[in-house]
This record gives sequence, structure tokens and C-alpha cells, in this order.
Amino acid sequence: MRLSPEERLRRARSVRLHLIVALFALMALIAVNALFSSRYPWWLWVLTAWTPLIAGHTAWAMGLFDRDRKEP
Repeated sequence: MRLSPEERLRRARSVRLHLIVALFALMALIAVNALFSSRYPWWLWVLTAWTPLIAGHTAWAMGLFDRDRKEP
């Protein structure tokens, strides 16, 4: 199954939104970390947990998880 152009755009927009939300959340967490406990960068744990989620979302958007995909 090949993705239609509309589906590709919808999935790409979804990944882009996920990435933007992650970046803004991390910026907020970095600011909170700097204000309250600057000795230990605990926001790195959030970054470490969020990175595979974004990678998986990107793979889904590319159609890598589609089971009924047929190569030409």
C-alpha cells in the first residue's frame, strides 16, 4: 500500500507537531531545572525518554510500520 499524498502530508504534519511540542516542553523543563536545581540536569532523562518516541512516530509517518505494504 502506498500512502496517498494527503496521508503523507497529514502524517508529516503530525510528526512536526510532536517535535514542536517536545522542543517547547524541553525548553520549559530546562528553565525550571536552571531555576530550582541547576546542579543536576534531570531534563536529560526526559530528552532520553522522548527521543525514541519521536523516532517511532517518524518511522510510522514514513510508512515503515504498515503491514499490508507491497513493494513494486
